[in-house]
Amino acid sequence: MIMVEYSRTMAASFTSSFYARPSPTVPPASQSFEPLVKAVLKRRLNRNVFAFSAAFSLASHILFWSSDDSSLSMRLFSPGTWLVALLAWIVGVLPTIVSRKLNLAAHHTVAPSPRETLASALTKSNTFRIFTVYTASALLLLSLHLYSAPGIRESLDLSVFVKSKKHPYYLNGCLIFLVMAQGWLALSFSLRNIMRERFVPRWSRNVPSNPSNLLVNLPLLLITIGLFTLVTFTAYSVVFGLTRVIVLPILLRIPLLQSLLRPFTAHFIRGPWTLVLPLRYLRLEYRTVLLGLVTLVNWEFADILFDLYIPQPIDVSHTTAEPNVTLVSGVTSADLFFLHFAYSELRNLATDSSPSSSTRRISLFSDQKYSPSLWSTLTRAALLRLGHDYQTFLRRGWPAPPSPPPPVATPAATIPNPPSTPIIRQPIYKPPQQSPLARVLNSLASDSDLSQATEEVAKEVETVAKEAHVPELFRSVAASATSVVPAPTAANSIVHKPPTTLGSFILFIRQSFCGALVKYAPSWSRDTYRQLNEWLVRERIHKRAEMSLPNRELDALVIESLSALVCASLTEDRYGVVQRDILRILEAFLSFLQAAEDYQNEVRVLYVPPSPEELTQADSTVLCQKERTRVEVAKASETINVVVDALKSGISDIVRTFGDKLSAFKFPPKTAKKLQSFVDYI
Repeated sequence: MIMVEYSRTMAASFTSSFYARPSPTVPPASQSFEPLVKAVLKRRLNRNVFAFSAAFSLASHILFWSSDDSSLSMRLFSPGTWLVALLAWIVGVLPTIVSRKLNLAAHHTVAPSPRETLASALTKSNTFRIFTVYTASALLLLSLHLYSAPGIRESLDLSVFVKSKKHPYYLNGCLIFLVMAQGWLALSFSLRNIMRERFVPRWSRNVPSNPSNLLVNLPLLLITIGLFTLVTFTAYSVVFGLTRVIVLPILLRIPLLQSLLRPFTAHFIRGPWTLVLPLRYLRLEYRTVLLGLVTLVNWEFADILFDLYIPQPIDVSHTTAEPNVTLVSGVTSADLFFLHFAYSELRNLATDSSPSSSTRRISLFSDQKYSPSLWSTLTRAALLRLGHDYQTFLRRGWPAPPSPPPPVATPAATIPNPPSTPIIRQPIYKPPQQSPLARVLNSLASDSDLSQATEEVAKEVETVAKEAHVPELFRSVAASATSVVPAPTAANSIVHKPPTTLGSFILFIRQSFCGALVKYAPSWSRDTYRQLNEWLVRERIHKRAEMSLPNRELDALVIESLSALVCASLTEDRYGVVQRDILRILEAFLSFLQAAEDYQNEVRVLYVPPSPEELTQADSTVLCQKERTRVEVAKASETINVVVDALKSGISDIVRTFGDKLSAFKFPPKTAKKLQSFVDYI
């Protein structure tokens, strides 16, 4: 018994090495590639964006905004000035950078017109948070300056209430003007960032590693933000004056609002004429513009730093034990933000001619450790990415149609019941004898042989009539005759509800405003309103092209990476694994190229040069429209050329590298005809 147990133990301790072991798969990007990229981005955010923006904020606040009238040398050696400048960066600039980082999107949501762009932005949940962050930062910055500069606060009379014994709760109009100006500038700047799509990285395949042109373009930055501040402040002054003249008197006539607002704002409607009022407060306006300019310049400088440093290429795979596995894992990421970094590094690996890169490519092609292999995983992910963007391009950027509903399952066929013994439903006893008169009456009342024969003849006639040929005209007439009462439809079943009170009031106000504008407004204001409305509604040709190719930079990186790897496989692929996918890669490239060229021809036709008659007549409206169309068509062509140039360059490199060896592949006729044009050209 002891020997049996010992033999069982020894048999269990020795395991065979001939059993099938499952091959490992490529780890997901969230475990291998994305943490490394996040670490590099965090370091860039701390060392470049935060550090440089803080230095610029300190310099601007010390040089251009002083808490008192002291000299520059005294401000440079004053610890309190440096502390206030540092607090100004913390409360005024740092929240905007963090907000942009948290609300960063991976891809553009392009709309063809400014109105649709604004409408789509307002439907997002993070737009209100962005407005709130910018407004709160501007107001905190204003509070810090007012608290740290008591001399300026007293000289501008920026107390909360006016100095009046009779009306001690009247609000100070100067303080309200300054606070509302900061809020107006903050909302205008955040709206500008939304319209310019600043919350999406500005991807570019040729980003310099050390952007040194930032200080060179600093004067242009100051001029641009200065003009924007002046235009925004002028618009604010007009809106503030109209609010004081028109809106506030109307609000003070409403019973409930009158009792709430009159103790605080009744003196605003009794002041001097609004158009000459700004001439009495030039010092206040100067401080308002200066504070707004310093705030917006710091915000714009931080945004430029974010645009320059964050989208730069990142090489992180060489820091790991298996660099090819890490890089292929990054290509399979589901986040477009990390896909840009992965394909950028893959393109550098594919185009580098150094011995180390060649060794990595040979290892990538000959990998048999993972299932599926590294090259199969890479090719599948790249072609799926191109296929997804190709379908988006065919739909011109519109979302995919909803999938059809699943087919209704047919009921299972019922098995007929087995035959059963028939039940005799006739009397089994002999009926009693009836009189002759009763027998005649019963035969007439029951199913006699005569009535049964009549029914059989009627059924036969009906069957023959159905089998006979009836013209379609008569069939339609018969069908219409049988359906006299129409079936209720969805359109007929809709109950039209009367408009609500709020909807009727809004419609009445809009109609009244439009009627008053047409009746009383001067002609130049109506023309301005019409031009502004046309600018908001008109669809841009280049925006439609950007909407069709939202990920064009990523697509170009994918194309360049695949084409370079295919070209390198001619001498570095030992087992010929790449040659099995050349047909699919070329077919995908040529299909995408044909569709892009067709769309490019459609766009170019939209611009018609002005005729000699139009140039002779010198109609400014027609010539301006022609020039505007020409500029938009040129921008759209540049957008499409990002993908077209990459496709042409990649296909040309493959054809030039393989040459006559491509005849071994069997291409579809349309693809072969397109490929033959490249062969003939080369």
